[in-house]
Amino acid sequence: MSIIEIVITALKKINSPRFFKTERGFQGRFAIALHKILSDNNIFQEDTIIEEEYQKTLRLHGTKQRTDLIIHVPIESSHSSNRKENNSVVFAFKLSGNKTEVLNDLEKLNELIEKLDYSLGIFINISSLNNFLGEYQGPNKDKLHEFCIKQINGKLTLRHVHFQKESIIVTNI
Repeated sequence: MSIIEIVITALKKINSPRFFKTERGFQGRFAIALHKILSDNNIFQEDTIIEEEYQKTLRLHGTKQRTDLIIHVPIESSHSSNRKENNSVVFAFKLSGNKTEVLNDLEKLNELIEKLDYSLGIFINISSLNNFLGEYQGPNKDKLHEFCIKQINGKLTLRHVHFQKESIIVTNI
């Protein structure tokens, strides 16, 4: 199971209308679903955790970005002194993000990919089907994915957007 398939499965587990009203509520429920799937399938090495990240500092990390959610092995557990190792996925969430907000978050994800060697940056636009990844002009397009998720009349609608070479691929799931 790929990390993209895992993210899709976790997103599909969020079904209460309440979680589509706030960014933090949605993020928390997503983290719970993601953790269960990763744990049940032994996807990453044992020391890998999902963490709400607040402690990035310019001195230690080369950036002051504060991510919403990450999958990584903390440096204390990694048997490495290099903070760029063992960083898997960085997430950003936005409730009904508009073009400016989404592109700004994609730039932040890119900065973390570049400075801390995350393999993937995933943006999740909550309660919106508007996608803006196709308008992103920065580097690392191949490492960025956007998911748009919305409940309409109790039914979940999910869209995955990513680059394939220079073409944008939009898939309704």
